[in-house]
Amino acid sequence: MQPLTTTSATSVEISTERLSIRPYTLEMAPTFWKLLSQNRARLLPDFPDRTSAVMTLTDAQNRIKVFMAQHQSGDLYSFGIWRKETGDYIGDITLRRLARGKPFSEVGYYLGEQAEGHGYATEALKGIARHAFQDLKMESINLRCTIDNARSKRVAERSGFTHLKTYTPVLQDSAGAPSSPIHVYRLSKDDTNAALLW
Repeated sequence: MQPLTTTSATSVEISTERLSIRPYTLEMAPTFWKLLSQNRARLLPDFPDRTSAVMTLTDAQNRIKVFMAQHQSGDLYSFGIWRKETGDYIGDITLRRLARGKPFSEVGYYLGEQAEGHGYATEALKGIARHAFQDLKMESINLRCTIDNARSKRVAERSGFTHLKTYTPVLQDSAGAPSSPIHVYRLSKDDTNAALLW
C-alpha cells in the first residue's frame, strides 16, 4: 500500500498502514506529557534531555512550542505517533539535520511501554525515512543505539539500515560509569534497501 504524505509549509501528515505520524501541536501537550510521565524511568537513560525538560504539563506545552519553531525552520522535525485503530498516542519520532541546510540527518524514536513489541517502531521509521527522502530531499539518515539495545538494532535492520560503525563516547553516564559503546546505522537514499521503502 502506497503511504500517504500530505505536506505544506506548516503541516505534514505521514500515513502508514496502522499509524498516523503528525507534527506536534499545542493540543497534543496533555497526551505528550502523560506518556512521558508514565514512561519516565525507562526513557531517562536514552532520552535524558526530553524526560528532564518535560516534568509538568506547562513544560510539555513549552517543549511543543520549541518543536513547532524547529519544524518551521527545518532544523528538527518532531512527530507524534498515533495508532489509527484506536486513535491513541503511542510515541515519538524525530528527524534532526546533522548540519543546518545539509541533506544528512539522524533519527530517534521512543514508544510507550505498552506499544512495544508490535512492529510500530519499524513502521514509523520506514514512514519517516520515506518522508525524509521524498519530501525533505535528504541524502542519508543515521540511527544510533547502544550496543546492548537489541530491540533498536532489529528495528534498524528491518527498516533497511546497515551498520556503519561502533564507537565509545568519551563522556561518562549520569552515574559516573563509562558510557556504553554506540552502534551507528545508516540508510542512504541510493541504497538498494531504500528502494524497498516504496
